[in-house]
Amino acid sequence: MQTVTFKEGDDLEDVINRDSSSMLIEYFKMNKVDPYARNFLYKEFPEFYRWIKGKKKWQGRKLKGRGQVGRIVYAHPAEGERYFLRVLLNHVRGATSYENLKTVNGKQCANFRESCEKRGLIETDKTLDDCLTESATFQMPYALRRLFATILVFCEVTNIRSLWDNHLEAMSEDYRRSQPN
Repeated sequence: MQTVTFKEGDDLEDVINRDSSSMLIEYFKMNKVDPYARNFLYKEFPEFYRWIKGKKKWQGRKLKGRGQVGRIVYAHPAEGERYFLRVLLNHVRGATSYENLKTVNGKQCANFRESCEKRGLIETDKTLDDCLTESATFQMPYALRRLFATILVFCEVTNIRSLWDNHLEAMSEDYRRSQPN
């Protein structure tokens, strides 16, 4: 999940063995060894710990909670797993690894998106399907088509084809009446 850069002529063994510590990896390590650290979200961490750049490690602050600001790099929903990792870091306290973030109620999820869904942090396709089903009871077909288009533009739909197939009949009712073939 972490980007690794290297030059064309670099020995791959050296690249693999090179120190790949980052603020996030060290955050995970600190949560493993320090019970106090597990109380904080990743963005809250800088209020209580400071990053020592030369040593690439977190160190406890003497004056805790004095308004230091923590930032998490922005990620657009279209970035996929990077975005879902960001969502998890903003909502899960004391994460100890990527695998820990993917674990929900003792069960390992396949990816960060699934973990977000199981934790209730993002909408699932079922929510969108329910929205279209409910709207079909009182909306005209053209309004359903506009709602479908809005969902495609502004929501993260996992299975667009399934959503289309489930609501095609309701969305095309006016066309079928005027164009029977």
